[in-house]
Amino acid sequence: MSEGEYEQNRMAALQERRQQDAEGADKRSLEVRYGPGSFGCHEAVHVTHLVIDLLDSQLANHSAVLLDPQWYSSIREAQSLLYRAYNVAAGKHLDAPMPTSD
Repeated sequence: MSEGEYEQNRMAALQERRQQDAEGADKRSLEVRYGPGSFGCHEAVHVTHLVIDLLDSQLANHSAVLLDPQWYSSIREAQSLLYRAYNVAAGKHLDAPMPTSD
């Protein structure tokens, strides 16, 4: 999948989320609830870190993966990509002021 296709999928999912969210009780915007500096962003950064650790402890060190160099390399590449995403998101999160209102 190309970066353009990823972006199209992201925008479609975001539009769908906004529509679903409009029906909810919390009327604050997604940006306020999940943007950098918010608890929602902190939660996503934390889950990203958990997945990175899970890839390391449960998958990269699994005997089936250790037996296959291509599989092992792919797992490490995925872990590296997630770590880069984690660093970017964590940097934005830590640099942002806490959102207070919409």
